[in-house]
Amino acid sequence: MLKRLKEADANSLLPYVLTAGPLLMIMAFFVPFIAVMMIQDLLFFSRSHWSFIRPREAYLGFGAGMIWLAVCLFSLFAAKVIFERKKREDWLSGLHIILMLLALPIFVLSIYHYAYLDEHGVQVNSFWSMSEESLAWDNVVYVSRVEREGSREVLSYTFSDGEKSLTIPYTTDDYQTRQAVNEVINVYAWEVETVIEGET
Repeated sequence: MLKRLKEADANSLLPYVLTAGPLLMIMAFFVPFIAVMMIQDLLFFSRSHWSFIRPREAYLGFGAGMIWLAVCLFSLFAAKVIFERKKREDWLSGLHIILMLLALPIFVLSIYHYAYLDEHGVQVNSFWSMSEESLAWDNVVYVSRVEREGSREVLSYTFSDGEKSLTIPYTTDDYQTRQAVNEVINVYAWEVETVIEGET
């Protein structure tokens, strides 16, 4: 593949770049919502989940991976044009392949970024991790929520056992999460501290 790419000239690459590049850029704004939801449901769906949360960063990361691929394609074409004008051998094709492959871990990290609530507690898989962190409801001793300044809109909830804290994004539009959070707060009678966004 690398040999064929090095031997290809700018004119032969142009149709692919002009098609795939802009298409990736455009699709990056709506495909992540479909792809992340479908793949996460396929990999992680369980009827035992009270709520399954897909953080915004999961969609942004997936979209960034698609845009990264498009940028690499445009860069590859530009490099081909420059090398051909200078009549020099293209030595950047291998680097571009490596850069394109960097999109794969971004896609994987995006898919593995989620949180869910179930009868056992709260589970969170952060963006830069491939493993879940768990916190049992029985071990929670402190709960706080972040509200947007100037309104009562809740942005996130944090659960802590005194040593470890797990934060989940929150929106009132997510009925299942809202219902699950309110239920455990009522059952365990936690006092929830309110923190204004931007304050520490």
